[in-house]
Amino acid sequence: MNEHRETLRAAYDFDAARRNNNVFDGWRAEVVDEFLSKLNPGASVLELGAGAGQGAAYVASKGFTVTAMDLSPANVALALNRGIDARVGDFTEPDFFVGEFDGVYAMNSILHVKKDLFQGVLKVVRRSLRLGGIAQIVVWGGINQEGPFDDEWTDPPRFFAIYTDDDWEALDTPGFERLSCVFRHEDVEGELHPQILTLRAV
Repeated sequence: MNEHRETLRAAYDFDAARRNNNVFDGWRAEVVDEFLSKLNPGASVLELGAGAGQGAAYVASKGFTVTAMDLSPANVALALNRGIDARVGDFTEPDFFVGEFDGVYAMNSILHVKKDLFQGVLKVVRRSLRLGGIAQIVVWGGINQEGPFDDEWTDPPRFFAIYTDDDWEALDTPGFERLSCVFRHEDVEGELHPQILTLRAV
């Protein structure tokens, strides 16, 4: 069980209105385009930790059928306003299941999962994919940390699990063929950069 679930839910409810103004573009769009290029046109896609739905709306605009899931009811309401099939849920729960999809992606949401829960989340991702389906997990990384940042400003503070590049690359991924592990050192936020793991369900 994710012991930080309720504080994360409250933090993202607190920040939902501001995040609703975010624009999905730049490196995030590039990374998702690469993920979508591995799927057939019109494929079904599940986004885990979809926030206010900007990323899901971007994927839907490319002709894919999208289901979005987020822990925050306030975020889900905003995603629904964007016309997205969005649902409240916790993908750290072992029995989490909303169906089988051709693709599953998580953009900066699994970084809120304790490191000892990562394998359980990976099982949820595998259960959510058809055989041969593609998973893409994107996080901020580059340092070793578990806990809120010192300058965290949300109320309550959010929990983060941040991996060094070596630790991220060394993660065990049972149930999957590893397609790529990419580090985008050119796209930085403070001392962090995107880490992108792309997997195929086997």
